[in-house]
Amino acid sequence: MKSLPIKKIEIFLLLIGFVSILGQIVLLRELNIAFRGIELVYTLAFSAWLMGTALGVSFGKRNYVPSDKIIMTLFLLIGILFPLDLFFIRNLHILFGGINGAYLPFGKQIFSMFTALLPISIVAGILFQWIAKKYVASEKTLAGAYAIESLGGLTGGAASSLLIMAGLQNFEITLICSVICLAVFVISIEKALYRYTFSLMLMILASGLLFYNKSLDNWMTSEGYGRKVESIDTPYNRITIATSYNQVSFFEDNALTYETETFDAEEYVQLATLQSASPDNVLVLGGGFRGIIDQLITLPVSKIDYIEFNKRMFRFIKDHLPEKFKISLSSQKVNIIFEDPRLYLGNKNRYDIILSGMPEPASGQNSRFYTKEFFEEISTCLNKNGIFAFKLPSSENFWTPSLQKRNASIYKSLKGVFKDIVVLPGTSNIFITSNDSLIRDPVILSERLRSRRNENKLVTPEYINYIYKNDRFNEIAGLLDDSTASINTDIKPICYQYTLAIWLTKFSPGIEQWDFPTREITQTTKFKMFLGIMIFMLILAGRKWKTFRRSFLVFIAGFQGMVLEIILLLNYQMHNGILFQNIGILIMGFMFGLASGSWIVNRIIKKYIGFLLITSSIIMYLLLGVLISSGDINTFLYSLIALVISGFLTSGIFAFASRFNVQDQKRIISPLYSSDLLGGVAGSIIANFIFIPVLGFGITAQFMAFPSLLLFFFL
Repeated sequence: MKSLPIKKIEIFLLLIGFVSILGQIVLLRELNIAFRGIELVYTLAFSAWLMGTALGVSFGKRNYVPSDKIIMTLFLLIGILFPLDLFFIRNLHILFGGINGAYLPFGKQIFSMFTALLPISIVAGILFQWIAKKYVASEKTLAGAYAIESLGGLTGGAASSLLIMAGLQNFEITLICSVICLAVFVISIEKALYRYTFSLMLMILASGLLFYNKSLDNWMTSEGYGRKVESIDTPYNRITIATSYNQVSFFEDNALTYETETFDAEEYVQLATLQSASPDNVLVLGGGFRGIIDQLITLPVSKIDYIEFNKRMFRFIKDHLPEKFKISLSSQKVNIIFEDPRLYLGNKNRYDIILSGMPEPASGQNSRFYTKEFFEEISTCLNKNGIFAFKLPSSENFWTPSLQKRNASIYKSLKGVFKDIVVLPGTSNIFITSNDSLIRDPVILSERLRSRRNENKLVTPEYINYIYKNDRFNEIAGLLDDSTASINTDIKPICYQYTLAIWLTKFSPGIEQWDFPTREITQTTKFKMFLGIMIFMLILAGRKWKTFRRSFLVFIAGFQGMVLEIILLLNYQMHNGILFQNIGILIMGFMFGLASGSWIVNRIIKKYIGFLLITSSIIMYLLLGVLISSGDINTFLYSLIALVISGFLTSGIFAFASRFNVQDQKRIISPLYSSDLLGGVAGSIIANFIFIPVLGFGITAQFMAFPSLLLFFFL
C-alpha cells in the first residue's frame, strides 16, 4: 500500500469520528434494550465505551507510528465487529443463561456489557491514536486531529437522529457503519485485481443484507422470545410483538408491558372512574391501546381525547390488536391526538377525568410524568370536581425502603397539588386524586357500579369492598404519610436515585437498607461538599505536580464537559421527552463545539487564552445553573446552543493543554486523549448516580464552576 497522503488521513480521521459516534449510539441503544430499558444501564454502558476508547488510545509506545497497512486492517476489523456485536448483544440473555422475563444477575450484566463494548471501543481508540500520529507526523497538531475527529462525530450524531426519524432500524444503521469501514479497507488495496474482487464481494454482501434486512432483524430479535415476533425501532424505544395462539404480548425495550388477556385495564379504569358521579369528557395520556379506551367507551361519556406521543409505535401496534380493541379506537367518541402529553396539557382544555397510561418513572423520559410540575399542569386541566388517576407498579405485600420512598416521593408531589388522594393497594398501586373530597365508602361506589350496568369480569361490588376494606388500604396510606422522601420535581428528579436502588435490589437484596438523602441539602452542607472535593482533587494532582499537570487539566475539562452534557440532555428530556430521537442532533451540537474549539484555539496559543477559557467556563457554569433552575433552558434550540458552548470550552482547554509549551506532539497523544476520556467516564457515573439525584440539575451545573477554579493552578 502507498503511504497515505494528508488529505486521506484527514478523511480517515473524519470517518473514525463519524463511525464511532454513530455506532456507539446504536450499540448503547441495543444494550439499553437488552437490559429492559433501564436508563441507568445506558450510562454505565457509555462509561464502558469511553474506558475502552481510553485503553485503545493508551495502547503502544508513544512515538510509534504504524504502517498504512495496519490502519487499513483495523478498519476491516471494526467493520466486522459491528454486526457481530449487535448479534452478541441481542443474544446476551441466551448466552449467559438468563431466564425469560427475568434480569440477568448483576455481575453477568456488567461482564456482558464490557464484553460487548470493550473490543470494538478499544479498536476505535487505537485507530484514532494511530491515525492521529500519522497526522501529527505530517507536521500537524493533535488539536487539529481532535477537531477533525470531532467534526466526524458531529456528522455521526446528526446521522443517528436523521436515520431514526427516516424509519431505519438499528440493524440497518449498524450495517451502514460496517459497510463504510469495509469500503475504506477495499479502496485502499493497491493491486487492482484484488481491489475489484473485494469491491464486487462487498457490493453483493451489501445488496443481500439490504434485501433480507427485515427478515434478519426479526430473526435476531426472536431468539430471545422463542416464538414468532415482529419488532420496530421508534424514536423512543423498540417495540416487539409476540403472538401465541389468540394471545398477543407487547414488549417495550424487551420488557413486557401488556398482554391482551389481562384484566389490568378493567381494574384501573373502573375503580378510578367510579370516583366521578357523572363523567362526560375524559383525557387519556398514553397507553390507550392497552385496553383503557376499550373500557372507557362502556361508560356514559360523550368524548375521549387520547394523547399518544409515539405515533410510529401506535400504528405498528394497532395492526396487531384484537378486533374489539380496534373497534374501540375507531369509535366516534375517541379523538386520537399525536402529541407529547405535557405539551398538550399547555392547551388547558378542561376534563372531568384524566387517566395517565404512562410507564413507571424508571427513566428521564417517564419520570417527567410523575413530578410536582406535571401534577400542577394536570390540575389546571381538571374541572372543579375532576378526577386524575395513574398506576404505579409496586409490591402487594411488602415494600422495601427504596420502593417506599419512590412511592412516597410521588405521593408527596401529588399532595402538594391536590386536596385529596386515595391509593388502592395491589401489585400496581392505583393513585386517585382530586381537588374535591374522594369517596372511601365501598357501598356508595358499588351502587354507582350497579347503575352503570357494566359486565365486568373483575371489578364487582365484592371486589370494591375487598379493595377498600382490607388492612393494606390503611397500611400503605400510613407508610406514604410517614415517609421522609423528597418531592420529585423536574429540576431535582429524586426518583432516579430510588429507581437505581430498586433496580439494584433485584441483584443484591442488602441494598434495600441503603439510606438515601431525603432532606433538602443546606448551603453549609453544599459548601462542605464543594470544599472537600476541591481539596481531594488538589491532593490527587499534587503528588507529581509537574508530571500530571497537563493531564489533570484535560481530565477536569473532560469531567466538566461530560457532566454538563448529561445535565443538558436530561434537562431537555425532562421538558420535551423525545431525547431518544434527538440525542444525535444534540450530541452533534456538542461535537460541533468540540471541533470549533480545537480549531480556533489551535491557532491562538498564548497563556492568556488558558485564563480566558477557564474564566469563561466558570461564568458559563454559574449562568447555566441559574437558567436551568429557573426553567429558561427548556427548548431544543436553547439546549443545542448551550451544548455548543460547552463543547467549545471543553475542547478549547484540551487544545491549549496539547499545544502550550509542547515540543513533541506525538508523545502527548495517548496521555492527553486518555485523560480526556477518563474524565468523561468519571463525569458520566458521578453525574447520574450522585450529583443529579442529590443536587438536581441547576445546582450540579453551578458546582462545576468550583473545579474550574483549580485549573488556574495548572496553567
